[in-house]
Amino acid sequence: MASVASAQSPELLPSVAVDGPNPGVGNLTGLSVSRDGTGGLVYTKVIAGVAHVFVSRLIGGAFQAPEQVDATLAGASSQPVIAAGDNGLLLIAFINAGQLYVVTRPSAAAGYSAPGDLFSGAANPAIALSIHNKGYLAFAAAAGAGGHDVRAAYWVNGAWAVESSPLDAAPADDAGAGTGAPRVAASGDGVGIVVWGEAGHIDTRRVWGTSPSVVFEQADPSALSGWNEVSASLPSISSGDDSSFADVTFQEQLSSGSAQQSRVVMRKLRASQYDPIAPLAPDGLTTPGPEGADQPQAILSEAYQGFLTSARDSSNQVWAARLGPAGLPQTVIQLDSLPNATPPYAVPGTAGLYSGLVVWQHDPGPSGVPEIRARYFDGTSWAPELVASSPALGPTNAAAGIAAAGDIAGDVAAAWVQGSAGSSAIVTALLYNGPGSFGAVSASRYSTTARPVFAWSAAREQWGPLQYSLALDGVAVVRTTAAKLRVPSALTQGPHVWQVTATNQAGQASQARAVRVFVDSYAPAAQFTLTGPQRAKSFLRLNVRDSDQPPGLPASDGSGVAQMKVSWGDGKAATIRHRTIHAYARPGRYRLTVAVTDRAGNRTTLIRVLRIIAAGK
Repeated sequence: MASVASAQSPELLPSVAVDGPNPGVGNLTGLSVSRDGTGGLVYTKVIAGVAHVFVSRLIGGAFQAPEQVDATLAGASSQPVIAAGDNGLLLIAFINAGQLYVVTRPSAAAGYSAPGDLFSGAANPAIALSIHNKGYLAFAAAAGAGGHDVRAAYWVNGAWAVESSPLDAAPADDAGAGTGAPRVAASGDGVGIVVWGEAGHIDTRRVWGTSPSVVFEQADPSALSGWNEVSASLPSISSGDDSSFADVTFQEQLSSGSAQQSRVVMRKLRASQYDPIAPLAPDGLTTPGPEGADQPQAILSEAYQGFLTSARDSSNQVWAARLGPAGLPQTVIQLDSLPNATPPYAVPGTAGLYSGLVVWQHDPGPSGVPEIRARYFDGTSWAPELVASSPALGPTNAAAGIAAAGDIAGDVAAAWVQGSAGSSAIVTALLYNGPGSFGAVSASRYSTTARPVFAWSAAREQWGPLQYSLALDGVAVVRTTAAKLRVPSALTQGPHVWQVTATNQAGQASQARAVRVFVDSYAPAAQFTLTGPQRAKSFLRLNVRDSDQPPGLPASDGSGVAQMKVSWGDGKAATIRHRTIHAYARPGRYRLTVAVTDRAGNRTTLIRVLRIIAAGK
């Protein structure tokens, strides 16, 4: 039976403090959500004067109590990052006393591994996990010839391995430091792509496991709109299922004489080369212009569609480019509606294949306190602004961390730091998409019991159990979390309509198509007469009378006779309409069976044993 999910807008639940407010809460540095809706966020927190790494897992549509993952290490930890896979898989990396450590949680049911020392003398880690559970970790190694080298590591089948050589374009350069910190994407085909800043430029290199490509490419152009490049920084990279295509974004400083302007630039990476077409600048600006753009962030879904955000560097307004088919920028729009006194730190997150959420900080200046705002894109258009944060927790502090990420069903989680300088909290908000469509499973038109079992397919919902409400003849009668149930009390004979509504934790509902069922729990009444000689080679005449009217009820409450079948006991059988004739070929004892079945499947069987004598007697 086909089903329909009712159209509805995503529902933003009230924000919740996962940790704090307290003086120890530090920076929120990562949030990752897998396709199945599990995931986690990572942040630092000072315990007894030392910063440590904490993770709050996202399970069943709720962030869990924080767990410390570096308890066995005595020194201070910093720069934690996180990547999530299905079934609760989490990969975490962080720096402790200059060492790069990794922690793994294989599943929601398993525990965290002890921190493993992966590399000595490291900084600026970035992590990514493909949809097929192949992970990449990029970082800056402090022992490079020019100050830092960019390195990469590969995770598969529960183990990490570091590639053998630096990725730098030139060994003598300082690579991956400061605003050139590396970023990494893990494509669906298992290939990693690393981007980083080096000598004022942006470089990329592909990695197959622990084997880097021979080719590296510079992303930033030497000029844009006739202005010369001064430097490029803040690289970002995102890819979909196919590593042959990736979007690389960065901030580029341009000059013309004494005039300077900052722009957000995007390049399309095809395999190991950039498109020869002119660099794209999807920040909604022109050069020259009254202001510039900064804070580039980009994200792509596995279908290679997503969002690119930027901020004006003087007005602090938030702009977004929808990355449509092939990851190309489409219409660029201003997302926020109010003046902003400070940088917004806008970040996008994908949800499903085509939808997503952008979150940012709005600061009204002296007239109010900073807050987190958001806009959802449903695959076609942008929804109105939402205020995601609660003023009860104080001013938001997006400079200390803000993030968004979603699952394949269109749900999105957002997180940020909020509170006063001396007492902050890690705060989260969940934006639910409605339950998916569903319907009856093998829905029969008839039931032979007055308490039938109704079953339906499970509606897709990644976050938390659904409540199913069964309505009979338009009246809600029972709720359940299962995908089938037996009706609580006997139904009357005759026609009924049943319909199921699925409701998620955000109160959004999806309704299956109504299904008709006819209850007929009574077998039909039947009797027959047999006339003629019970002699071989003589015809017997069979006459069957039937009725499918339930006792004390009108005939319309019965399903009606569907079939009469006679078996003569001599190997001959036939479906009849009340009357038939038959002749036995030879004498003997025969078992005559008459079966009358109604449309619901109830059956009445009549049996008589006949003694057939020889012909002529």
